[in-house]
Amino acid sequence: MGSCLVRELLSRGRTVKALDLDHGIGLDGLDVERLSGDIRDAAFLASAISEGDTVFHLASVISTTGDKGGLVSSVNVDGARNVATVCKERGVKRLVHFSSIHAYDIDTLGDPVTEETRGAVGHSDSAYNCSKWRGQQAVLEVAAQGLDAVVVNPCGVIGPFDYKASRMGKFFRTYARGKTPKPGPGGFDWVDVRDVIAGALLAEQKGRSGQAYILSGHFQTNLELARIAASLAGTTAPSEAISWWFVNGLVAMTPLLRAIGQKPPVTKEALDALRSNPVMSHAKATEELGYAPRSTEQTVTDTFAWYGDEGVLEREAAERAARKAAS
Repeated sequence: MGSCLVRELLSRGRTVKALDLDHGIGLDGLDVERLSGDIRDAAFLASAISEGDTVFHLASVISTTGDKGGLVSSVNVDGARNVATVCKERGVKRLVHFSSIHAYDIDTLGDPVTEETRGAVGHSDSAYNCSKWRGQQAVLEVAAQGLDAVVVNPCGVIGPFDYKASRMGKFFRTYARGKTPKPGPGGFDWVDVRDVIAGALLAEQKGRSGQAYILSGHFQTNLELARIAASLAGTTAPSEAISWWFVNGLVAMTPLLRAIGQKPPVTKEALDALRSNPVMSHAKATEELGYAPRSTEQTVTDTFAWYGDEGVLEREAAERAARKAAS
C-alpha cells in the first residue's frame, strides 16, 4: 500500500516524506525524502512530523502466528498511539490511520460487517486482529482530544505495486509462472490496492474526523481467484480447492511441527480469516466519500500486466538462481 500511496501522492504534485524500514525497491527512483526510524520512538516522530503536515500512518506488523514476543501489540497499538499523540502535539493538518477489517469481529456469520460491528477484542483469538482494534481505538481516543484524524479499514489487499510479494502476491506469482496448485479452501473480501489508496485520499479530503471507513471490494473464494489467474496465464485451472479436513489436520499438527523446528504451512489465524463473514460493507465509504471499488477480475488482470511491465518474474527468477549458485 505504501508504494502505491507514494506514487499517487507524487502524481498529484505533493511533497512526500516516507518512513520505510528496509528501503526496498518499492520506492526506488521516486522523488521522496526517505527516513529510517521507529514509530514507537516519540522523539524520532517529533523530528519527522511538522506543523501542517498530512500524515498517512500505514506502519504495522502483520501476523498469523501470534504476538511475536510482544512485537505485534507494541507496534500496532503503542506505535499507533505514539503517532496520533505526536501528530496532535505537532499540529498536523490531518492524520489518516490505516487500520484493517480485522479490527472488527469478522468471525461471525450473519449481518454484514460494518463500522458498527463489535471489535475483535474479546471475540477473536488473533493477536493481530486484537492489536488492530486497540490501535484504532487509541487513535480515535486522541482524536476525541482534538486531533483531526480519520481511520480506514481495508479488506484483503491485492493488486500491482506489490514489490515485496505479500502472501497473496506470492499466490498470484505462482500462477503467473504457469504453475497451477490447488488453492486453499474458503475465501475473503479482496480489494484493489489502488482503490484502497483512492479511498484513503477521499477520507483525507471528505471524511468526518473521528470516523472509520471500511474499504472493501468483492468476496471471492480462493478457487475463484485461482481460476481467474490461470485463465490469464493460459493454463488449466485447478478443478477444486484443498479440503477443509486436510488443512484442519495441518493446524492440529502445529505444536508437533514447532517442536521439531518446522514452520507450520498454515495457522489457525489464517484459516479463521478464510471462514469469516463474506459480507463486508463499504456502504458508508460509498455514501460519504464516493468510494467505488473495481472488479476483482480487473485487479488480477492489471496485476499480471504489472508483472510484465516491471519484469517482476524475470527479476525474481534471477534472484533465485543467484541464491542457488551462492549456496
